[in-house]
Amino acid sequence: MDNGDKNKYEVKQVYIETASYNLLILKIPENEIDDKLTYLSREKGLIAKSLYDDFLIATCIANVNPFLQHLNQKGTDLTKLNKIREELIEKILEVNKKLNPINLVINKNHVLKLKKGRVSKDTILLTENELWDKDIYKESEKGIINGNKSRKKLDRSKIKNIKDLKYIAIQKFWKRIQQYITIKQFEESDVDALLGERSFDTRTAFEQYVVTICVEEIEDLFVRLDKLGLPLRVDPPVLIHELYEICRASNPFLDFDMYKEDLPEDGSLDPFASFHRTAEAGSEGGPLGQRKKIKLFRHVGRPLLLDLGNRMKKRVVGQDDTIKDLVEAIQRSSVGLKDPEQPIGSFVFTGYTGCGKTYTAKILAEELTGSSKGIVIIDCSEYTVDHEYAKLIGAPSGYIGYEQGGYLTNAIRKQPFSIVLFDEIEKASEKVHQLLLQIMEEARLTDGKGHHVSFKDTIIIMTSNIGVREVDEVSKTIGFGDVGKITPDKHFKAIKEALKKKFKPEFLNRITSIIDFNRLTEENYLDIIRLELDKLKRNLKLNNTGYSNLKLNFDESLCRFIYDKGIDEDFGARPLKRAIETEVSSPFAMRLLNEDVGENAKVNIYVEDGELKIDIKKDSEFADPPFYMIVEENNKRKKVNE
Repeated sequence: MDNGDKNKYEVKQVYIETASYNLLILKIPENEIDDKLTYLSREKGLIAKSLYDDFLIATCIANVNPFLQHLNQKGTDLTKLNKIREELIEKILEVNKKLNPINLVINKNHVLKLKKGRVSKDTILLTENELWDKDIYKESEKGIINGNKSRKKLDRSKIKNIKDLKYIAIQKFWKRIQQYITIKQFEESDVDALLGERSFDTRTAFEQYVVTICVEEIEDLFVRLDKLGLPLRVDPPVLIHELYEICRASNPFLDFDMYKEDLPEDGSLDPFASFHRTAEAGSEGGPLGQRKKIKLFRHVGRPLLLDLGNRMKKRVVGQDDTIKDLVEAIQRSSVGLKDPEQPIGSFVFTGYTGCGKTYTAKILAEELTGSSKGIVIIDCSEYTVDHEYAKLIGAPSGYIGYEQGGYLTNAIRKQPFSIVLFDEIEKASEKVHQLLLQIMEEARLTDGKGHHVSFKDTIIIMTSNIGVREVDEVSKTIGFGDVGKITPDKHFKAIKEALKKKFKPEFLNRITSIIDFNRLTEENYLDIIRLELDKLKRNLKLNNTGYSNLKLNFDESLCRFIYDKGIDEDFGARPLKRAIETEVSSPFAMRLLNEDVGENAKVNIYVEDGELKIDIKKDSEFADPPFYMIVEENNKRKKVNE
């Protein structure tokens, strides 16, 4: 046979005796088999025999839909369907011998492929994966008695409260964060209590539930992930799936393929139902009763409010007085001393560029809401024209984009307790100022669809550089005595006068507080550099690369070096990050790529004679001596001392 024939599909008609039907079976060309098998790579190397059989039927039977209609019209007994499946698989493998499970392997990337030669160390046979022997259809047949098509009823008397179940706490290593987490290992006999009377429409819903019940102190773990910023770099479903695989390793019976609740309305279990279903991941949420409870401002605990200032001061450098004023205003609102028909607070952050105004708003959102997604950022430079305000509340009926709603109103409806940041408010159009006026006065907006959106649980923050020029003008005043000296009173008065020129009185009167940010000092810049270098260490650990185990140390001389290279008083702290990338990250990355440093090397980065030095000690250079040599050395020291 020439190569042209190998690329062609062949169709063979086969008679199925158990179903009394002529099937058309496709013979898959050998050069296309691997492409077809890649569909199963999403199972991460855990493929049950029943799933592979479904794959064969869906891929190799040309007239599968008429065949299923034939079975339905004939009224085939459910107890006979497994026998039909067995004959189907037998006939398919007679035509497609290459698709026999013994000819397939799973490589280290969980991709199913044709076996070529011997099985290497990085691959396993398809039949050797741990889920292969689990057949959900054969197990379900045990619950069918005397032709009854309903599922075996759950014995409610055996169901216990999940909190009362006994389990063993096991420490499992999660490579993503390079830390151990505690997993609950339940007994298989308690599976009814764990999964009884629960319905999972999607694999994602099932995995989320398993993670929730099996990971100890799951809420604390999620808070830790948010603080690390991991959900911003890795999709949350990916994180959930990784946690699910760790949980399933300790609880093999918590498997979606075995216990999924994807049944027809009559309660029957159809072995061919997977061919009628659409993709599992298409569902968005569930019934109202299953939605996650929305966290509101009144749910914030008293200890968090009392410690809010200290927590923020650890992360925001050089703005202690500013943070004190901000936190005190929020604490006053928390005890009910604010107008109930207004937002929690409305603040204007003023100060020089790069002093931390936007960063402070983000830190406040993380500390108060417990999530980095608790802030809605509106870049006012995108709303300089009057008609663009419609993007915030949604286009009116009949206009393009009406169905999408508004960016601001959608975000607040989804998460009512949020920080709303209007960045560089002076650049926004008058229409945006009018929207803000309504929010600050009545704490509500009406979107393009007519929905009323409440802003009672929001904190409104507006950042601005207004007043900076006026403060500089004060310092240039010519006269006797201290007329040119900038005192705190003169500074604040200059800012208020500048704000009055830009905003209307009714706008300024509704602002809770004007908070002015200090200009950063040299010591502040050095502290920021230390924080950024610590963040660089964390990034190296968290990103799953071959260098995650490197022991990285930054010498204090490096902070002064970066300060000299990256500080520009006119731009504040913003150039620091770019300076670190240029002067430290890039040379360090090139050194790692050009040399084989090993996974556990020690790296010391310092500055000598005005030049950056990178000292790398490989594993062999600092390996610990064997224990018996340490004991022998200690014995020698004891004798000398005696």
